[in-house]
Amino acid sequence: MSQGRRTSFVVRVTQDSRGTISGVIEQVATGAKEPFAGIETIPSVIAHMLEAAVVQPPHKEGSR
Repeated sequence: MSQGRRTSFVVRVTQDSRGTISGVIEQVATGAKEPFAGIETIPSVIAHMLEAAVVQPPHKEGSR
């Protein structure tokens, strides 16, 4: 595995009676949450969240 920053995500998935998948992806370190609709959208949502984290690093408590 290459060197870099490790990031964890929690993926909460709901499947309705028609089989439609949706849910929320949470970035553990920041608490940021993004909804998704369709299992095929999960990778792009995670990629978007990673890009946003690079632009705006997580806020550290006690620092200003």
